[in-house]
Amino acid sequence: MGNLKNISSAARDIYGCSKASEETWVNYAYALICIAGGDGHVSDAEIKWLLEDFSELIDAHENFADAVKSFDYKNVSLKDIINKIEFEDKINYKRALLYDSIKMSHADDNYSEDERKAVKMFAEMLDIPEYMAKTIEGLVNTENSIEATRRSIFELDDKKLPLPESSLRKTTRFVQHAYGLQETSDEIDLNYGYALMSIAGADGEVSEEEISWYRDYFAHFSHIKSEIAEKVISVDFEALDLKQILDELPHSMSLSFSKTLIYNSIKMSRADGHYPKEEKEAVAKTAELLQVPPNITNTLDYLIDAEEKVNQMRRTLFEL
Repeated sequence: MGNLKNISSAARDIYGCSKASEETWVNYAYALICIAGGDGHVSDAEIKWLLEDFSELIDAHENFADAVKSFDYKNVSLKDIINKIEFEDKINYKRALLYDSIKMSHADDNYSEDERKAVKMFAEMLDIPEYMAKTIEGLVNTENSIEATRRSIFELDDKKLPLPESSLRKTTRFVQHAYGLQETSDEIDLNYGYALMSIAGADGEVSEEEISWYRDYFAHFSHIKSEIAEKVISVDFEALDLKQILDELPHSMSLSFSKTLIYNSIKMSRADGHYPKEEKEAVAKTAELLQVPPNITNTLDYLIDAEEKVNQMRRTLFEL
């Protein structure tokens, strides 16, 4: 195996492993292309999914895109490629491949009958029972439904943020896709982080798991500058004035923005497996100050609960 590297927190949550080599991820992508090409064609949308969604998820190295684009899937042995896939942590990567091949096939919003047959053929080749293949297919469908629900809650508002154009920048593809937010600034990122710290620390402590969620997941995928992220996690959260922080945020121009803050506050507060009364009260107070209706806050809580259950189901399926 090549040099092992830590994988992103999001990939760790999905696959249940902590390290993988660049070679493994390239061969993993090659296998996905072979599966997607089982019907004789790999669509532009499927390759785009690999180069954008999957690449961002695994925090791919700079040569990953070139390797994917130049791969000739019609003249290789899928079994030979699969034999080159090896993770440090023992996971059922064959099931993971089936899962990702189904997600990739959904990328063009057309999970065709030919693609279904190709996925079924792949499952049979890897001795994945039909019931398990259908279970994984159902898992992907559930995830897509949950994602559609989340995105509908965060539906993009037409209003612009009330900030000088020079201070604004485009958000990452992750933020646009997950939350529907198109623009941000250093000031927004800083105060957004302070708000998260204040809420997560309402019980008198910001745990290591909560800090890790902010730094390794939220800040990483939002491309928040390292100096801003460090300011956030090193702040004296007990000295923060939550109302003053919220007043600094452009929530009045976008209810979607406010809802994302409620959502991520709950996510961060639950990152350590605990969601005590003090944190719940801080979330409710924030929602009131941001004029987010209680039914929306409750819906976001239920949504996160569903996400966590699906994540646990997926990790269980990928365990050996």
